Amino acid sequence: MSSYLITGSSRGLGLQIVTELLKTPSSKVIATARNTKKSAGLQDLAAQYPTDRLVLVDLDVTSETSIAAAVEAVSKILPGGLDHLISNAGVNDLALIPFEEVDLTLFKEEIDFSLISTILLLRGFLPLVKKSSTKKIIQISSVLGSVELAGYMPGLTPTYSVGKAALNMLIRKWGASLKNEGVTTLLAHPGWVKATDIGGAIAEWMEKYAPETKSVTPEEAAAGVVKVLNEKTFEDSGSFFNYDGTKLPW
Repeated sequence: MSSYLITGSSRGLGLQIVTELLKTPSSKVIATARNTKKSAGLQDLAAQYPTDRLVLVDLDVTSETSIAAAVEAVSKILPGGLDHLISNAGVNDLALIPFEEVDLTLFKEEIDFSLISTILLLRGFLPLVKKSSTKKIIQISSVLGSVELAGYMPGLTPTYSVGKAALNMLIRKWGASLKNEGVTTLLAHPGWVKATDIGGAIAEWMEKYAPETKSVTPEEAAAGVVKVLNEKTFEDSGSFFNYDGTKLPW
């Protein structure tokens, strides 16, 4: 049975990824969120699946203490290690605020969430990932973090784009080192998912300034991310993929 742990799974894309993974009978899924009991979606899934298929674990990715507690809990559930770590939790609280007006304290908090929380999460779970036979990590990112494409839609999510570009570099650099230890690292853009909090926050802007950009459903995005995770190999490690499996430019 292949194991998967997903962060930020209380709603939106994370919850849909959990749902997608559970379609495969051989998958054991650990869904995490700050408070899993308050997630109606996770509670509904927990009522449908036994604990040998789905386990809910509280995890606040911004708290080193919470991460340590989650690692301890998951270590007992998966003594053979964690096959797949899906780092999905994200924020976009400053979606359309230009650099000239952005609150720098809030900008710093957003950058900290993208970078520091990811470092803490990976530091905590890497020993479990390395202990497994599969050793895969996928980081949910965004095409908005592509430096090459940064001139496209310049008014959209300035601070979020900077955070994702930094996150991409973090995984790119760290992944190069982890590849020497047999760990596969991937980055994935799930598409513009309008039906989520992050995607919905930019819907009006997108429809006005980028009407040619089509949104994808949470189901399509989740299926694509899971396919990238399962089908990309060790040779693909360190690459940035769209949800449809095509490579994206840095």
